[in-house]
Amino acid sequence: MRLPAVFALVICCCDLDGSGAYAQAAPHSDLRMVVVVSRHGVRSPTDPNELSPYAAKPWPAWQVPPGNLTAHGATLMTAMGASYRSFYSAAGLLPSTVCPASEALYVWADVDERTEATAAALLDGLAPGCGFAKHDIGASVDPLFHALPTLGKADPATSSASIAGSVGGDPQAVVPAYGAAFAKLDAILGCGAGPCRRVSNVAMSFQTSSKTGLVSLEGAVGLASTAVEDFILAYADGKPASEVGWGAIDRATLLELSQLHCLKSALTTQTPYEARAVGSNLLAHVLATIDQGAAGVRDENTRAPLSARFVAFVGHDTNLEALAGLLRLRWLMPGYQPNDTPPGGALVFEIHKPGIGPASVRLFYTAQSLDQMRSLSPDPPARVPVFVPGCPTLDCPIATFDRIVNASIDPAFVGSW
Repeated sequence: MRLPAVFALVICCCDLDGSGAYAQAAPHSDLRMVVVVSRHGVRSPTDPNELSPYAAKPWPAWQVPPGNLTAHGATLMTAMGASYRSFYSAAGLLPSTVCPASEALYVWADVDERTEATAAALLDGLAPGCGFAKHDIGASVDPLFHALPTLGKADPATSSASIAGSVGGDPQAVVPAYGAAFAKLDAILGCGAGPCRRVSNVAMSFQTSSKTGLVSLEGAVGLASTAVEDFILAYADGKPASEVGWGAIDRATLLELSQLHCLKSALTTQTPYEARAVGSNLLAHVLATIDQGAAGVRDENTRAPLSARFVAFVGHDTNLEALAGLLRLRWLMPGYQPNDTPPGGALVFEIHKPGIGPASVRLFYTAQSLDQMRSLSPDPPARVPVFVPGCPTLDCPIATFDRIVNASIDPAFVGSW
């Protein structure tokens, strides 16, 4: 059963060299198309006051409104676009010195400022001065990235069971399991006696959203995740060391604390039911875009033109996390925690098709390192291969890939695009 197509970014195919960076493409690549699901670039904290009760000192100020892409972040995303162009022109997918054909690039973005600005920056790197424009839904909510409650509500009982199962039925057990990391975070935040509260002392609880029907895990884990994310954003934005954890965080400490940032996703968004509810619409439309590229036949379930070779959909870390949960994906980027989704990181679906024979799909995760982001390094981003469970190898036959994806999504949470 073919389902709609939603959120995609196209990239070109190549193998890794020993360093984990993009290797040179083969001169006669069988790459036909690349679909990339990307997170937005470096942004400011979405709620600058949320963590004030949990830090002894004022949090650093940012130069853009809450949740917006920073100027540094825009520069990084332009560099990502240029890296995609360089890599995929070497594979013959895109031209290296002239503008791509008018429908060769297709970039779709969520409607937040940070996603819209990220899409524009990507195009500035992919095809500078070529007049390509990003696309969006033209409304306040895009169900490609936010399926709930636009397409319906989740079942609270099933959501509750899914989340409870991820923590053994007792949310209070989570903090002791990560006691060392919580202790380090509390020490950096500097709270103790008085009105300033230690994050680790905030009770954990299950809460059901009346809007979406999903059950969330609130308390210490969520606060810790947000605090560490803010440290990561400040580091990646190139802020002075004194503004990254008040001078108490180096790169090694940031990597250690990042496990708390990834923890909430592992216990919520990536759990089986929440991933299906949150990610089915996006994944169904990604599949339709991939199928169109593999078959070379127009699929009405995708807005991407038939001649598109680089189709980009720019969303959020939650979108990537849901896809990981749906397909049971695991990845590990150098310098990151497992399944981390840093700013500008992306899942890359490469569609390969030899002259004769069926197409296949290869999946990668790509991102700049935090040090590359911090220093605006010109070095290309790294990427690592990602295995899709159920596939025979890293090259997954298109028929097998279609079967795996269609079995993972829930049609109840799929709409048109």
